[in-house]
Amino acid sequence: MTFSLLRRATPLARNAFRRLVVPAARPSALASRRTMAGGGGHQPVSRSMEAKLFEGHPENEGWETTIYVTYATSLVLLTFALGFAPDTSIKTWASSEARARLELQAQGKLDQPVFGVHYDTPENKYEFESKNPDNPFDEEEDDEDDEEDEEEEGDDEDDDDDDDE
Repeated sequence: MTFSLLRRATPLARNAFRRLVVPAARPSALASRRTMAGGGGHQPVSRSMEAKLFEGHPENEGWETTIYVTYATSLVLLTFALGFAPDTSIKTWASSEARARLELQAQGKLDQPVFGVHYDTPENKYEFESKNPDNPFDEEEDDEDDEEDEEEEGDDEDDDDDDDE
C-alpha cells in the first residue's frame, strides 16, 4: 500500500518519504559505528580481571590484621570446644547404663532391673545419706593423733618460756 502511494506521489514527496520512513525501518550505516562512551569500540576491562590469582595487593590495610586474629582465635576456640564436647550418642548412654546396672547387681543392691528406670544416676552411684552428719564421709575417728599433736605443740611452747627466764 505504501509503494502504490509512493508511485503516485510527486518526486519531492517521494524523497521526503524516503528520508523519514526508510531510515527508521532499517538500521543505517551510522548506527553500526556507534560505541558505548569509550570510543574505539571496546568494552573497558575491570581491574579484577587484570589481577593475578592469589597475588593480593602489596600493602596491608588496617582491618586485615584484626580479621586474621579474629579468624585464628575463633578457630582455636572452636577446636577446643568441639574437642572437649561430651559424647551424647545413644551407644555411650546405653553402655554406661548397662555398666551401672551390672555394678548395682554385683553389689547386691539390685535384684532384677526394671524397664524404664535409669540406674546411672548420682543417687545410685553415691551414698548421700550419712550416719553421722559431722562426719559425712564416714571416716574413722582419728582424735588420738590430734590430741598427741596438740600436746607436743604445748610442750614446745613451755620449753620456749623456760629459755626466756
